[in-house]
Parts: sequence; structure tokens; C-alpha cells
Amino acid sequence: MRKILSISSALIAVMFLFAVEVKVCYLNEKLSPVIKTFEVEGDVVTAIFRKLASPPQGLRTYVPSGVLRAYFFVGNTMIIDLEGNKLKGFSFEGERYFLHQVLYTIFVNFRNVASVYFIVDDERKNVLVRYVDIRFSFPREVWEKWPIR
Repeated sequence: MRKILSISSALIAVMFLFAVEVKVCYLNEKLSPVIKTFEVEGDVVTAIFRKLASPPQGLRTYVPSGVLRAYFFVGNTMIIDLEGNKLKGFSFEGERYFLHQVLYTIFVNFRNVASVYFIVDDERKNVLVRYVDIRFSFPREVWEKWPIR
């Protein structure tokens, strides 16, 4: 376990030192994924969420600006803490495509992440807003393909 934490810490340190190429998932008018590649510097996860919230012209996103509160890596699991007030008012479609975009983007960019947990306002919740169950992790083998299996 100590070795995994050391490797994770080293990877995070490297993320802050160099420009990194990331792939970000947006949606077209038919809600199909469109992947765009960007070069980012600094905190890669924060940069990914900024990019997710700012789609290029002609594309759309369900990821609101400022939704990321914090994130943590524990072994090969990523825990993402979200701002609950940024998610209010999401319909079922909004919750669904928010998760699709975030998970697809995370799994494309972080090959060592096997699953993602979501918490909201630093607390475990049963549902993201009203519809989508987030009590359990979202495993790579289910969510790395679009649409999910």
C-alpha cells in the first residue's frame, strides 16, 4: 500500500511540473461524445474540469463551472468531491450526461484509475441530485466505453 501511495504521489507531483495532453469529452447536438485534445499545465484534474465546463463552439456540456471541490487518489480509486449547489436543478438527463462526460474523460486520461467515487459537499450521498445512485463506485470496465454497457 505504501508503494502505491508513493507512486500516486509521484504522479501527482509530475502533473504539476509539465504540460500534459488531455482528452476531454463533450457532446454534439445528438448527445454523442466528441473528444477534443488540449495541452494543460499545472493541476491536470482541475484543468480537465475547467475544460469540461467550457465546450468549444458547436458542442455542449453538462459539467457546470466550479463543480469540482476536491479530488483524492486512494490506490487505484479516485474520489471526486462536488459542489452540490452547482448540481441543483439537474434533470435525469443532466445527471446522466454529467456522469458520462466526467467518467469517460477521467478514464481516458488516467489509465491507472480503476474506479471513481463521488461525494457531494464533502459527504457521501445516495443520489447525485435526485435520480442517479452514487452510493457505489463507478468501475472503469463499465464506464470507459460510450455508451455504457
